[in-house]
Amino acid sequence: MIKANKQILSTIQFDCGDNDLNEFLLKDSFKNLENSLSKIYLCLYDETVVGFFSLSADSIKINKKLEINYKTYPAIKIGRLAVHEHYQNMRIGSIIIDWIVGLCLELRKDIGIRFISIDAYNHEKTINFYTKNLFEVLQYPKNKNKLTLPMYRDLCQK
Repeated sequence: MIKANKQILSTIQFDCGDNDLNEFLLKDSFKNLENSLSKIYLCLYDETVVGFFSLSADSIKINKKLEINYKTYPAIKIGRLAVHEHYQNMRIGSIIIDWIVGLCLELRKDIGIRFISIDAYNHEKTINFYTKNLFEVLQYPKNKNKLTLPMYRDLCQK
């Protein structure tokens, strides 16, 4: 994994099969970096970008009772995550999630982070992927046609 900058992003090729995710990486990510809204990471295999993700600070409201009762809890948000279409179904997405969890556990030595959050595409395949990677649905939308579903992973649970 490498942290991307504008120079690196301007030279890569990537296609995950989803226009929104491709556009984020190849166009929108530049403004995110300029405005410190997120950091972009690239997953490389033999110098080929096989996946990417973005991370930013977040806070989430949790409905379940925790030992300390706050209105919101600190989290790291996965803004976008995608795997190149030629490398899908090879566990690369799960490897990326494991790497993000490791990064968050390392960051917890210096700052408070309890959760990893994501607004997952509201598709069965996507929800199943995050569920297999220990994410839970934060709350089901009232509108079943909503494009995303908020999910989280508790870093204090194994």
